[in-house]
Amino acid sequence: MKIIRIDTMRKLEQQAIASGVPGYELMRRAGEGAAREIRAFARGREFGRAVVLAGRGNNGGDALVVAARLGLPVIIYAAGPLNELRGEAAEAARDLPENIEVRVCDGLTGRDFRRDDLIIDGLLGTGFTGELRPRFRNWIETANRSGCPIAALDLPSGINGDTGKADSGLAIRAELTVTFGCPKYGLFRADGPAASGRLRLVDIGVPEPEESEGEAFFAADAEELLHRPAYDTYKNLRGRLLIAAGSSDYSGAAVLCSRAALRAGAGIVRLATPVRPYAALPGALIVREVDTAAGSFDKESIPALAEMMQQSDAVAAGSGWSQCRGSAAVLSALQEFPGPLLLDADALNTAAREPQRWLRHGKTVITPHPGEAKRLAEAFGVPQFEDRTNFALALAAKLDAVTVLKGPHTVVADPSGRWSLNTSGCAALATAGSGDVLAGIIGALLAGNPEHPFEMAKLGVFLHGLAGETGKAGLIADDLPEFAAEAKARLTR
Repeated sequence: MKIIRIDTMRKLEQQAIASGVPGYELMRRAGEGAAREIRAFARGREFGRAVVLAGRGNNGGDALVVAARLGLPVIIYAAGPLNELRGEAAEAARDLPENIEVRVCDGLTGRDFRRDDLIIDGLLGTGFTGELRPRFRNWIETANRSGCPIAALDLPSGINGDTGKADSGLAIRAELTVTFGCPKYGLFRADGPAASGRLRLVDIGVPEPEESEGEAFFAADAEELLHRPAYDTYKNLRGRLLIAAGSSDYSGAAVLCSRAALRAGAGIVRLATPVRPYAALPGALIVREVDTAAGSFDKESIPALAEMMQQSDAVAAGSGWSQCRGSAAVLSALQEFPGPLLLDADALNTAAREPQRWLRHGKTVITPHPGEAKRLAEAFGVPQFEDRTNFALALAAKLDAVTVLKGPHTVVADPSGRWSLNTSGCAALATAGSGDVLAGIIGALLAGNPEHPFEMAKLGVFLHGLAGETGKAGLIADDLPEFAAEAKARLTR
């Protein structure tokens, strides 16, 4: 989905209205879609009621539509009498069920919230810039301090929709932001990501924008790429993936990567590993212990890898390798593979240690975290831009590789200059082994669709993020492969 500026969004709404769609219909679509996403967010959590914070403008109108359709007990704290609203917001107030309590409030205190509340932020919309009024500063501070989960509508109140800055130094801290029509630039810049939490997009029927600041990847984009396998398919057609992973120090990485690849839909997964892992291996996995002198990949491993590469549509390598001098020769051998090659973790550290060995061109995907990206940049002479998108693009261009720069709103950059920001995920993914699972998911997708590494990288990152969102407190990387399979099943057409 194209990322746009606020004035572009206004033009799109005006075009939709000019084409015959009433403004209130756009608001109704936004509110009903937001209510649907908030219900999904709340599923499995015991909320006693929803507390809706409604401003005086159209964002407040959106909040009133949400209040009418949430399916929870609702109380509305309104910034002014509903009979003073104008335009589409007045129509939303007219349609509000009479049994919903409305309180007009000058200020809020902690006593206005209960521990089992879900807060809906409809205070300030895309028109906000500058300083917060004292009343709204009080409301935002009190909501943030309440400890209750917050779902923001379109933008977290206090965030500038174009710059992403909290102009007053304060903004709603949402766990979920449901944005309407197109994703706004400010959601991905400055204070925007920390304030927004996970993102969802509601299609309200505005035209496709011609102008764009870039691309963000949402569920609708994943649905376009995912299709059910043909009834008469068989395992070789679903993709054959070779995983070169593990060492005597990090044998679990090989298991996580392999299990994720199987769950992500690869037809055949072969694991080449220097040592038999301690953890239980899936019965569907084909395992080969390669020759090695030191419990990690070295030149003695190359003949077995070369043989297995001939039976593969894609290769994923690097998870759990550990730092070993012999891995440089292995990296050189892997770069001779003609199909998609994913390099993760210590394969990237090996490349940074001996950049002269980098001979790879095209159909390469690298998945660095910020530390690995820094080492690659220093080794290959890549400028380390503060802006993560520009940094990922610079790495992609220099190494001629699709670059997955991991972190909040993971950046996926293509050597051609295309880029995309991921919108799924949560803090639960910041756990040991999570990156090994991501490597397995993307590897499986590359094996099944080897001609489109950029698209498969975007899709894999999104599925990995959804898997993290599915988990509850105490999530570990071992849980993620099954959750990723569930996420893929929900999205598959």
